[in-house]
Amino acid sequence: MRIGKRAGVRNADTNRVSGGRFWSYAAMTLVFALAGCGHNPAIGKWNIGKREKEVVASDIDELTSNIRTSTGATTIEFRKDSIVISGGAADQVETGIDYSVQELEGGATDVRILQPRKGDTSADIDVLHIAAGGNTAQLESRTEMVDLTRVPQ
Repeated sequence: MRIGKRAGVRNADTNRVSGGRFWSYAAMTLVFALAGCGHNPAIGKWNIGKREKEVVASDIDELTSNIRTSTGATTIEFRKDSIVISGGAADQVETGIDYSVQELEGGATDVRILQPRKGDTSADIDVLHIAAGGNTAQLESRTEMVDLTRVPQ
Protein backbone atom coordinates (compact mmCIF):
# COMPACT_ATOMS: atom_id res chain seq x y z
CA MET A 1 0.00 0.00 0.00
CA ARG A 2 2.75 2.33 0.74
CA ILE A 3 3.93 2.26 -2.85
CA GLY A 4 0.42 3.07 -4.08
CA LYS A 5 0.19 6.09 -1.83
CA ARG A 6 3.51 7.38 -2.98
CA ALA A 7 2.54 6.92 -6.59
CA GLY A 8 -0.67 8.82 -5.94
CA VAL A 9 1.26 11.67 -4.35
CA ARG A 10 3.66 11.78 -7.25
CA ASN A 11 0.80 11.89 -9.76
CA ALA A 12 -0.85 14.76 -7.90
CA ASP A 13 2.44 16.66 -7.80
CA THR A 14 3.03 15.97 -11.49
CA ASN A 15 -0.45 17.19 -12.37
CA ARG A 16 0.12 20.37 -10.38
CA VAL A 17 3.44 20.97 -12.12
CA SER A 18 1.93 20.25 -15.54
CA GLY A 19 -0.90 22.70 -14.85
CA GLY A 20 1.66 25.31 -13.80
CA ARG A 21 3.65 24.71 -16.95
CA PHE A 22 0.52 25.08 -19.04
CA TRP A 23 -0.23 28.53 -17.60
CA SER A 24 3.41 29.50 -17.88
CA TYR A 25 3.49 28.53 -21.56
CA ALA A 26 0.14 30.22 -22.17
CA ALA A 27 1.42 33.46 -20.61
CA MET A 28 4.63 33.35 -22.68
CA THR A 29 2.64 32.74 -25.87
CA LEU A 30 0.41 35.71 -25.10
CA VAL A 31 3.41 37.97 -24.46
CA PHE A 32 5.04 36.97 -27.76
CA ALA A 33 1.77 37.41 -29.66
CA LEU A 34 1.24 40.89 -28.24
CA ALA A 35 4.84 41.86 -28.96
CA GLY A 36 4.29 41.09 -32.65
CA CYS A 37 1.10 43.16 -32.79
CA GLY A 38 2.54 46.52 -31.86
CA HIS A 39 0.79 49.77 -32.64
CA ASN A 40 1.88 51.44 -35.88
CA PRO A 41 1.78 55.22 -35.30
CA ALA A 42 2.17 55.90 -39.03
CA ILE A 43 -1.30 54.57 -39.84
CA GLY A 44 -3.60 57.43 -40.79
CA LYS A 45 -3.72 60.47 -43.06
CA TRP A 46 -0.92 63.04 -43.22
CA ASN A 47 -0.59 66.41 -45.00
CA ILE A 48 2.49 66.78 -47.14
CA GLY A 49 4.50 69.86 -46.21
CA LYS A 50 7.93 71.07 -47.19
CA ARG A 51 9.86 68.88 -49.61
CA GLU A 52 13.65 68.79 -49.70
CA LYS A 53 16.37 67.01 -51.59
CA GLU A 54 14.31 66.08 -54.67
CA VAL A 55 17.13 64.41 -56.54
CA VAL A 56 16.61 62.85 -59.94
CA ALA A 57 17.40 59.14 -59.86
CA SER A 58 16.79 56.38 -62.36
CA ASP A 59 15.41 53.82 -59.88
CA ILE A 60 13.10 55.99 -57.77
CA ASP A 61 10.56 54.04 -55.77
CA GLU A 62 6.84 54.63 -56.29
CA LEU A 63 6.30 56.41 -52.99
CA THR A 64 9.03 58.96 -53.70
CA SER A 65 7.94 59.55 -57.29
CA ASN A 66 4.26 59.92 -56.32
CA ILE A 67 4.84 62.58 -53.65
CA ARG A 68 7.11 64.85 -55.71
CA THR A 69 6.16 68.51 -56.04
CA SER A 70 5.38 68.06 -59.73
CA THR A 71 2.61 65.51 -58.99
CA GLY A 72 0.59 68.02 -56.94
CA ALA A 73 0.13 65.48 -54.13
CA THR A 74 -1.07 67.06 -50.88
CA THR A 75 -1.88 64.08 -48.62
CA ILE A 76 -0.54 60.64 -47.92
CA GLU A 77 -2.49 57.96 -46.08
CA PHE A 78 -0.65 55.04 -44.58
CA ARG A 79 -2.90 51.98 -44.30
CA LYS A 80 -2.26 48.52 -42.89
CA ASP A 81 -0.80 47.13 -46.14
CA SER A 82 -1.03 50.00 -48.62
CA ILE A 83 -0.40 53.70 -49.11
CA VAL A 84 -2.78 56.17 -50.82
CA ILE A 85 -1.35 59.43 -52.16
CA SER A 86 -3.96 62.03 -53.09
CA GLY A 87 -4.35 65.66 -54.08
CA GLY A 88 -2.87 65.39 -57.55
CA ALA A 89 -4.56 64.59 -60.83
CA ALA A 90 -5.53 61.11 -59.59
CA ASP A 91 -5.06 59.13 -56.39
CA GLN A 92 -2.09 56.79 -56.43
CA VAL A 93 -2.33 53.53 -54.49
CA GLU A 94 0.66 51.42 -53.58
CA THR A 95 0.02 47.90 -52.32
CA GLY A 96 2.15 45.22 -50.71
CA ILE A 97 3.50 47.59 -48.05
CA ASP A 98 5.10 46.26 -44.85
CA TYR A 99 6.08 48.30 -41.81
CA SER A 100 8.71 47.85 -39.14
CA VAL A 101 8.17 49.99 -36.02
CA GLN A 102 10.97 50.99 -33.65
CA GLU A 103 10.23 53.07 -30.56
CA LEU A 104 13.02 55.45 -29.62
CA GLU A 105 13.98 57.09 -26.35
CA GLY A 106 11.98 60.20 -25.55
CA GLY A 107 8.78 58.95 -27.19
CA ALA A 108 9.77 59.35 -30.85
CA THR A 109 9.25 56.47 -33.29
CA ASP A 110 10.92 55.33 -36.50
CA VAL A 111 8.73 53.43 -38.94
CA ARG A 112 10.50 51.67 -41.80
CA ILE A 113 8.28 51.43 -44.88
CA LEU A 114 9.12 48.44 -47.06
CA GLN A 115 7.76 48.65 -50.60
CA PRO A 116 8.17 46.15 -53.41
CA ARG A 117 9.97 47.54 -56.45
CA LYS A 118 8.42 46.96 -59.83
CA GLY A 119 10.44 44.47 -61.84
CA ASP A 120 12.78 43.76 -58.92
CA THR A 121 12.77 41.19 -56.13
CA SER A 122 14.22 43.55 -53.54
CA ALA A 123 12.24 46.02 -51.45
CA ASP A 124 12.76 49.76 -51.23
CA ILE A 125 12.98 51.07 -47.69
CA ASP A 126 11.94 54.57 -46.65
CA VAL A 127 11.92 55.78 -43.04
CA LEU A 128 9.22 57.83 -41.33
CA HIS A 129 10.62 59.64 -38.28
CA ILE A 130 7.60 60.45 -36.07
CA ALA A 131 8.09 63.10 -33.35
CA ALA A 132 7.25 62.30 -29.73
CA GLY A 133 3.86 64.04 -29.91
CA GLY A 134 2.83 61.91 -32.89
CA ASN A 135 1.52 64.83 -34.96
CA THR A 136 4.58 65.67 -37.05
CA ALA A 137 6.94 63.46 -38.99
CA GLN A 138 9.65 63.48 -41.60
CA LEU A 139 9.60 60.95 -44.42
CA GLU A 140 13.10 60.18 -45.65
CA SER A 141 14.02 58.23 -48.74
CA ARG A 142 17.31 57.96 -50.53
CA THR A 143 16.39 60.85 -52.84
CA GLU A 144 13.92 62.97 -50.90
CA MET A 145 12.87 64.33 -47.49
CA VAL A 146 9.30 65.45 -46.81
CA ASP A 147 7.78 67.06 -43.72
CA LEU A 148 4.38 65.63 -42.76
CA THR A 149 1.65 66.78 -40.38
CA ARG A 150 -1.07 64.41 -39.15
CA VAL A 151 -4.58 65.23 -40.37
CA PRO A 152 -6.90 65.51 -37.32
CA GLN A 153 -9.69 62.95 -37.29
